[in-house]
Amino acid sequence: RLSRQTERRRRTTKFGGRGLDSCFLPPVCLGRCVMDLRKVFAELDRDGDGVISPAEMQSVLMRSMSSADAAVMTAEVDRNQDGRIEFHEFQAAMQDLKISKAVQKTFVRHGAANSQHSWSSEEMQAFTEVVNSRLGEDQRLQKGGYLPIDNAEGSTALFEKCADGVVLCRLISLVDPDAVDLRAINFPPKLSKFKIIENNNLAINAAKDIGCRITNIGAHDVMEGRPHLILGLLWQIIRLLLTMKISIREYPEMARLLRGDETLAQLLALPPERVLVRWINYHLENAKSDRRVGNLGKDLSDSVVYDTVMRQLYKGQKLRGRIDVTEPNLEKRASTVLDNAEGVGVSPFIKARDVASGNAKLNLAFCAQLFNDCHGLAPLDQEEAKELADLDLDDAGDTREARTFKLWMNSLNLTDPSSNSNSGEEASTLQINDLFRELCNGLPILSVMDHIEAGSVPWKKVRTDPKNRHHVVENGNHVVTTGKKLDLVMVNIGGLDIADGNKKLILAVMWQLMRRSTVDLLSSLKNDGSKVEEKELIKFANDAVKTLPPGVKKSSGTIRTLGDRSLSTSLFLIDLCEAVSPETVNWDLVTPGKTDEDALLNARYCLSIARKLGAGVFCTPEDLKEVRPKMILLFIAAIWKVNVERESHSGGGHAFAAVPPALENDDAPPPKRAPPPRPAASTKPSWVKPQPAEKPKGPPSWVKPQPAEKPKGPPSWVKKPQQEEKTPPPSWVKPHPPSASTAAEAPPSRPPPAAPPAPPSRPAPVPANGSGPTRPPPPVPRTAPARKPLPPPPGGQPKSNFAAAPPPPKPAPAAPQGGGDHVVNLEPDTKGPYSFKSVNGTGETGALDSNDVGEEEWD
Repeated sequence: RLSRQTERRRRTTKFGGRGLDSCFLPPVCLGRCVMDLRKVFAELDRDGDGVISPAEMQSVLMRSMSSADAAVMTAEVDRNQDGRIEFHEFQAAMQDLKISKAVQKTFVRHGAANSQHSWSSEEMQAFTEVVNSRLGEDQRLQKGGYLPIDNAEGSTALFEKCADGVVLCRLISLVDPDAVDLRAINFPPKLSKFKIIENNNLAINAAKDIGCRITNIGAHDVMEGRPHLILGLLWQIIRLLLTMKISIREYPEMARLLRGDETLAQLLALPPERVLVRWINYHLENAKSDRRVGNLGKDLSDSVVYDTVMRQLYKGQKLRGRIDVTEPNLEKRASTVLDNAEGVGVSPFIKARDVASGNAKLNLAFCAQLFNDCHGLAPLDQEEAKELADLDLDDAGDTREARTFKLWMNSLNLTDPSSNSNSGEEASTLQINDLFRELCNGLPILSVMDHIEAGSVPWKKVRTDPKNRHHVVENGNHVVTTGKKLDLVMVNIGGLDIADGNKKLILAVMWQLMRRSTVDLLSSLKNDGSKVEEKELIKFANDAVKTLPPGVKKSSGTIRTLGDRSLSTSLFLIDLCEAVSPETVNWDLVTPGKTDEDALLNARYCLSIARKLGAGVFCTPEDLKEVRPKMILLFIAAIWKVNVERESHSGGGHAFAAVPPALENDDAPPPKRAPPPRPAASTKPSWVKPQPAEKPKGPPSWVKPQPAEKPKGPPSWVKKPQQEEKTPPPSWVKPHPPSASTAAEAPPSRPPPAAPPAPPSRPAPVPANGSGPTRPPPPVPRTAPARKPLPPPPGGQPKSNFAAAPPPPKPAPAAPQGGGDHVVNLEPDTKGPYSFKSVNGTGETGALDSNDVGEEEWD
């Protein structure tokens, strides 16, 4: 597919400089590089008869126009008024660049670089009706002028009413009251831009907390009233609002929807759309109908399925009418179905045109309304009720942690690795509904690991489409291996545990991943990039709260650990939010937190305040009240992230630093302080210190290579010192005995002290005839003992400095008496055993009784 820029250039060149986007094109053709008008015409001509009828026009544009709009568009293009569009008429319309008003209603340009975002006016009207019906009794919204919202065709009042975040927050509170504390919403009349941003932050982060997928939506986008973003957010909230009770926990009779050997746990993992499809097919089967549906869009457009299911649900009630299957107008059929729904007490906000066009979103909403009103499922018998009771449906502790991890994974916007395993289609986004069941194949966990550290997962070896249990266990093994690469604690965790859905172990892995991701994010925001520890989070919170004036601070001001019991009142966490963003907390709403009810109110208010600041927190008020250290860590980390981001954007201005200096220098000296002085490091090495002060500034040249000069073989070890002593040979070493005159003149001929130092101490040679003066010995350097063998230390183990030195052989028999310091005299001062290990095949490992070491033992 060509790039967007090249595609735009080709469109402009083909159509006289105006661009193809300005022409009449159906949604299936917009965005494609279609340069031949015949291909575009063929897209509209579904039956291939060479002409385009209004029905074909509506079938192509069914999501954006009604049959009346299709007729109007056809009349504008049809020049001979025969009710059909031929190719020459279509070509003339393209050349004239006529834009249909119906298309203008549906497609609206937004964004930079000619980006196009579409939104449906029908969906806008339907969502407006939902808001008016669900929030119509809210007196505060009515007094504020938010309700009722104008639902006239073409009205954009919905976007204007949602711009300040009040309506969105109120709608989210219907889904989960703990997600939004109504006391934290900023209501008119005094709503500054800062207060509006706080409301929108609260709405966006609360929407994440209830499971909505928020991608590229910020507070300013909502404040500007961007239609496609607001409608996308509203649909996710409305979908949750209508389907949150479609669960086996609410309706145990849903066990009737099981197929074959399917278990209740597998039924729980199905999304609401699939449950409703199965529910419709269940009633179609009971009604002896041969129809079956596979989706909530096209399969419901003829209204026959709706009529059959409603007559099965409301057998004892008289419906107002029956649809005529011979009626070609699908909207008339849909009108009959909606009229019957109103007769049984269901007030649908879907229109007949939406049913006829097969709008999947609005059909889902209508089916959910019917299910919540009357599901029509038979009660369970005793055996089925017992099986349902044995299923763990409400484990409070694990459910809260699993909910936290599920929402966190969904907020990462990860790519589902199994979505494009068999085809080249674009991969979908990973969405977790049941944590334990969907993580059994290991793919979601591997996606999170790859998100934390790119390239850590060997995707070429991973089974992205596991066919059997062996493949699932193999993926679990990859989870364990990759976890060890990420320095996770994977003790007693195997691939089989992941495949079996071990709740405790899966929660342990997910907690480590969530903690690692949070810590890595904070480390990247720090100036030095060092790893963030738990004690740094505690110190950050304490330092931040200490900056509050005594009259504002409500807590004691310090905590020692993340499990400090003083956190149960949430006063410390509220003080932390106030320190990050002053004047955000309404202290009139904060209670002392002495009772459980007051502590829960403080916790709920604290979470809403944190979300107003822009912090993404996924814990519940019960987590804060019970002081769960894991959730407290995530809460403080989210507040720290907000503070660091504000510091980076504003360049300072807060009462405390984004990264307190005490955190950076807790265990290390200050960065500006010089390291401990080492005066001799740059002039003299430390091993020269024991030498006496000599004229040469540097160490003697014969000292440094000493360790390297010691050979490993016994023959060369004895000979090399003798050869080195002859180079350079002193003047007094001659093959023949020197005469008396020569010996007397020898001292002046010695090199001066400034020259390379003389060899180590050595006694003057004794003349062979025993006559003649003895020569005085040269100066003895203090490092000379390094050249002679040392006696073995106590315990029989040689010193580490001479671990590689060979054992001394027997000394030469011609050594003179009193030459104990001579290098040739290799006899140790005190005899002791040498701990050499014998490898001559005898297996003896004791010390040798003799100083004689053979070559085999030496090797």
